[in-house]
Amino acid sequence: MQVSVFTAASIGNALALVVAATASGGIVGSYAVGSGTQVSTVQFDFVTLGTNETNTYIYEVAHGEGLFGDDLFAIIAEAQPSFFSHEVITFSFGDALFSVGIGSDFASGFGTAPDYLDYWHYWTRESAGEAWSESWVGFSDRAVTNGSWDGWVFNLWGAPAAVPAPGALGLFALSALGRSRRRAMVCSSAS
Repeated sequence: MQVSVFTAASIGNALALVVAATASGGIVGSYAVGSGTQVSTVQFDFVTLGTNETNTYIYEVAHGEGLFGDDLFAIIAEAQPSFFSHEVITFSFGDALFSVGIGSDFASGFGTAPDYLDYWHYWTRESAGEAWSESWVGFSDRAVTNGSWDGWVFNLWGAPAAVPAPGALGLFALSALGRSRRRAMVCSSAS
């Protein structure tokens, strides 16, 4: 009789494989929040000036119809009240994202001299397969749809970092976990 051994160590090894595989992409965390029949993705890139090293956070946000980009922030903040924070400042021309804090990463600003990069640049795309475009509307005016992506980049003029789709990360984690489990089964049956 073969016994499946599924230990904390095998889970830890599988998670270490996922982290090692995504470290070059700069993904610090990937989260699924909210509820509803539609899913939009929000990506946050915290870029370190001078090195262009990026800490990326990906949120798959489940929601209903008729929402806007700023509504996704409310869903994330409600799901992670002690982990995710943001500040929006309202002007006569509309709302502007001033700061975002996720875990130990925090960035705020509206663009100061000499490089004017220290603000949250807003990018959008309608699906993971499309190229990013700079948004010409504010996030309180951007209607999100099923499969749409909103990207936020701090300290860089360029588009959000290229990352695997959040579902691909989950599949990789499951396959790595399966390999650890098979190795554990082989070891236990040889005993």
